[in-house]
Amino acid sequence: MFALMTALLIGGSSVEELVRPALPGFVVGYQQSVPSAAIVEEIPEGETVEKWTRMVTTQRFTGLTRTIDPKGFLTMLAQGASGGCPGATASSVQQMGPAAQVRFDCPLNPATGLPETFIARAIPGASDLHVAQIAWRKLPGAKDLAWAEAYLSGVQIKP
Repeated sequence: MFALMTALLIGGSSVEELVRPALPGFVVGYQQSVPSAAIVEEIPEGETVEKWTRMVTTQRFTGLTRTIDPKGFLTMLAQGASGGCPGATASSVQQMGPAAQVRFDCPLNPATGLPETFIARAIPGASDLHVAQIAWRKLPGAKDLAWAEAYLSGVQIKP
């Protein structure tokens, strides 16, 4: 529900590469790449992109850093997600060096009847904006949040 493909996409070719920690037990459930963007959704083995408990989504928006910074992008993401979930809450967007991060909680996703939470980190490259997102279809516990923070802290632009 909350994977965002925005109308702000700008064409161009990307040479930036995102390095991510390994995801043991996860498989690619969906991926698509076009010149202006790319998305990969990974889910636990045995689950689907329709029925999942955890999902790791990685996105690249080509050239987007020319028009919006990570904090602005995540603010827009949280506002858009809030429109689809009555009673939703979002943390303030936290600046983390050049990157930014937000947490979004939907108490009851109207599409699934389940709670849904995500933490998204936006990382600027030289021209592309990269977004790594961890989502749960439940209220995450301390172990879930620690796992997400460890994973997200390992996501970076390849030097």
